Amino acid sequence: MKAMELAFDKQVPANLRKLQEWFASILVRPVDQDSRMNPISPSQESMEEEAFDYIVPSPTLRPAQRIELYNQQYWWRLLSILHDATPLVVRLFGHHDFNEKIGKPYLTHYPPDTWSLNFLSDRLPQWIDESYQEKDKQLVLDAARIDAALNYSFFAAHYSPVNAPTIAVGMDKTLKRRMRLQPHVSLFNLRYDMFTFRQEMIKQEVEYWENHDFPSLVQDRPYYFVVYRNGENNLQWDEIDFSAFRFLNLFSTGTSLEEACEWLEQQDEQLYAEAASKLHLWLQEWVFQQWLYFDDKQS
Repeated sequence: MKAMELAFDKQVPANLRKLQEWFASILVRPVDQDSRMNPISPSQESMEEEAFDYIVPSPTLRPAQRIELYNQQYWWRLLSILHDATPLVVRLFGHHDFNEKIGKPYLTHYPPDTWSLNFLSDRLPQWIDESYQEKDKQLVLDAARIDAALNYSFFAAHYSPVNAPTIAVGMDKTLKRRMRLQPHVSLFNLRYDMFTFRQEMIKQEVEYWENHDFPSLVQDRPYYFVVYRNGENNLQWDEIDFSAFRFLNLFSTGTSLEEACEWLEQQDEQLYAEAASKLHLWLQEWVFQQWLYFDDKQS
């Protein structure tokens, strides 16, 4: 289990710090399948006995029962948020199996480390890649990546975009300025149309898929998608062709149009020819969609 690091004011009394550390150590331990607290404390003592050292009984509850309520609320809250943020992954497993195989292990290894829980699922693809070893790993990983990208895209920043007037005023300067994809823009290269699959899956509640077959997911060709937040702040994804994907991907880490064109000249004849004929149309579309911004700090 990854230890939770707590930051304390140096002025905090030792007894208060000890109490807070004990509470935190109990709260972050996963509840069992029946949502019951682990009966053995981190110090390997009985929770029924150890809880008396930190909590007074109420008229109706023993100390261990009182801390168990907080332990349950912590996990119910985090798992509920994770369910909402990962609708496709949850439907692949069902609530129970998701909690036991994905949710609890993930949140134990990567407990929330910020005041906002909006990005609770951000590191789930990383955890699946590192720790999940079942036969369906690639499917689960792809599903988690898409869920995480869509969730992140909803909250991510949007910087002042590259626009047509700026380009027209100083084309020579524009060619040399570094551009990046907006933080809410993500690119996907998949073996199947996972986005259509996801749409079909989320039309039904989680319980439905426990007794019905999943929609067909045919691996018939490569698929390339861009995920973004549109001008009306709605999440959207578009399928793009291979050449556009390759060229647009250059801006993931930041590059100038001049550098991108130099890269293009080094590619194979088919990619070069297709990109050269469509580049002006791509740039018009990307500027219209506001996918790019000038990253002058990195120039």
